[in-house]
Amino acid sequence: MLYLEFPDISHKSAYLEMLADWKQSGELDSGHVSPWALFRGGNYEEFLKIAEDDLTENHRWVPATLFFLVENNRILGGIQIRYSIDLPHLKEFGWHIGYGIRPSERKKWYATEMLWLGLAEAKKIWLNRVMLGCYDDNIGSYKTIEKNGGIFERYTEVEWKKSRVYWINII
Repeated sequence: MLYLEFPDISHKSAYLEMLADWKQSGELDSGHVSPWALFRGGNYEEFLKIAEDDLTENHRWVPATLFFLVENNRILGGIQIRYSIDLPHLKEFGWHIGYGIRPSERKKWYATEMLWLGLAEAKKIWLNRVMLGCYDDNIGSYKTIEKNGGIFERYTEVEWKKSRVYWINII
């Protein structure tokens, strides 16, 4: 059974295993990973502190919650939900939700399920409509968004790459 869980110290070994998977793929070196919140801090304890601070003390952005997607005590990916997008740069390229599945577990429908679970969490913080986006060449991501009710709004440029912007109404 898949579920979302806020990071805590009990996840340390599973997190390090997931991180090794991402490092082995080479994607961390590219800087094009999502959600970037999964990879902050110099060690796991710093990562936890940042994740906890994001809930209330995020002075650079807006409050946000990061969840792990977990199955059988294994972390398959992560999803970050911002409580608002009230800063101009978030409306252009930050969006409400960022998510990612570890490289070895892609193309197994985990992203679709994680986003569905994430939308339920967004509803708990009183969001009734969320903005998401992805690079135009990330077919898996835009299909995931569309399967979860994403309505295409426009194209934009993110880091000099053509990107798609979607809205999802949360029922």
